[in-house]
Parts: sequence; C-alpha cells; structure tokens
Amino acid sequence: MEQMQQKKINWGVLGCAGIAEGRVIPGLLKAGNAVLYAIASRGNGEKLTNFQQKFQPEVVYESYEALLDDPKVDAVYIPLPNGLHFEWVLKAAEKKKHILCEKPLGATQKEAKQMQEACDKNGVLLMEAFAYRQSPLTFRAKSIVDSGILGKLQLIESHYGYNLQNEANVRLSKELAGGATYDIGCYNLNLIRYLAGSEPTKISATGKVSEKFGVDRESTIVMEFENGLKAVSHCSFNVFPYCGYMVVGDKGILTVPFEFNSKGTTKIQVKTAEKSEEFVVECPDNYMLEIEQFGRAILGEGAPLITYEDTLGNAAVIDETLRQLFEK
Repeated sequence: MEQMQQKKINWGVLGCAGIAEGRVIPGLLKAGNAVLYAIASRGNGEKLTNFQQKFQPEVVYESYEALLDDPKVDAVYIPLPNGLHFEWVLKAAEKKKHILCEKPLGATQKEAKQMQEACDKNGVLLMEAFAYRQSPLTFRAKSIVDSGILGKLQLIESHYGYNLQNEANVRLSKELAGGATYDIGCYNLNLIRYLAGSEPTKISATGKVSEKFGVDRESTIVMEFENGLKAVSHCSFNVFPYCGYMVVGDKGILTVPFEFNSKGTTKIQVKTAEKSEEFVVECPDNYMLEIEQFGRAILGEGAPLITYEDTLGNAAVIDETLRQLFEK
C-alpha cells in the first residue's frame, strides 16, 4: 500500500467512543507513523459529524462495514463495548486489516484464542490495547522490581476504582460484557502478572454482583504464585476515584500512586532499610506511544508489545474470577 511504503499507517477508527475521542485519536494525531484516515459510526449521525469536525479524518463512513471495505485502510482501532470486540475483530481480520482492540480483547479466553486464530489466518497483526504498558513509568517500575533492590518479592497490590452512578453506562450492560473486572480490574491483573513475571497458580475471588444489572460492581482477587509471591487486585465502581499499586519485598517497598495512563510528571517511591528514594518519570502520551509501537510492528520493525500469550494469561484470570463471583 502506498501509505505503508512511506512508513505511515492509514488508520480507521470503528466507532465514536469516549476512549477514542478523549485518549486514542488525540494520541494517534501526534504519532509520527500514523495518519487518521477514516472514522466510522452507525446510528448516530450527530456524533460522527462532531468527530469529523473535531479530528478531520480524510473520510467518514456511516457503517463499520464501509470502513472495512476501504482498501486504503491499513489498520483499525476498535474502541467498541467489550461484548462487540469479538464480532468486529473477526470482520476486520477477514478484510485483512491490522487490529488494535481495546482491553479486554475478548470476553473470554476462548474468544481471544479465536480472534488471534482469525488474524493469523488472514496474515494481520492483533494487539490488545493496554496503553499504560507503553509508559516510561511502567518500564521504570518493572526495572526497579527486577533489579532486586526490594529483595524477594512477597506481595503486589493494585487498586483501581471510581464511582459509577450513571445507570445507562455501557459498563453496566451484561449483554455487552460490562462489569468492574472487565473494565478496570483487567489493568490490575495485567500489571500484577507483568511485575511478577509469571502466571498465578491459585486464584480466589470475591465481589459484589449487581442484581439489577447482572455485572460485578466490585471484585477483590487474591493470587498466589509458584515462588510464594501473593498478589491482590481490587477494583470497584463504588469508590472515590483511586488508582495505584505497591510491590513489597523482604528488603524494600515500591509504591506508584498514579493512574495507569498518567501523562506528565509521575513518581515512583522506593523505601529500603538504607534509604528512601523518589524517582521522577516524565511520561508522554501513552496512547501516542501505543499507536507508534503497533505501527512499527505493522511495518516489520518489531513485534506487538502486548503478546498473544500475555492476553491469554490475563483472560484466564478474568475467566476464573468471574466464574467464582457468579457461582456464589
């Protein structure tokens, strides 16, 4: 394709979601190897018009199918509700489009496997969109943990929550795979597994399931790992907004009291018996970094940062968590 030969990826965006408007499209517009080529919507002409005026893509489409049929589209970003990821990843793969899909990739591990198989069959790349993993803050925290300064790891805790009152919010839709664990718990689980460097061997989950909506409004997940490490994920739609994580070893503690996709000046606090340190990390736009990284992978300049195995590992923990929550 002509654009790809110029080392620019023509992007299409399937849907006018809030995450696309507030985070990903602004990041895409700043990315050095990306072009906002097309945006599609369905059933909401006013929203599409607003996106067109705000972001000025080269073309807009009133259906997702029409965007996927455009041969100039190299890659698509899918910000649709969780329950629609499976359908549209398969359709995009059939049209030979590379795919960046919001987290969680599938509603189950089985779905994630089928999505990857469809992309492999059609020769396109697929990546789950955990933008925070592109951040210098995340890389720095991982490097400190791996340095051994904290000693033998004993505990990782990650918390993410806010107060969701709008009952019309898609995150409360059972049909569209809503719920706190899918929406924000997935971040905790991804981070914990990344810092631990392995998969949990035991999972125990409790939470609060809404009788009205049939989704979890809160979950607390306790994980055990082979080396004796314990981890706790807590996510909730019922709390004052909070996000942060802590790693405790037998020789020190690391704390990151910042939202996963923070931009600007962030800090990592490390305390050992010898001293307390604060590491200042300047973070650019994680969404810009994500678009650029996946673009490089499309151009053959590396592999997608979030691997298939990583996605399956997260999905396995979510599957087991929800099984336990909904069987009780």
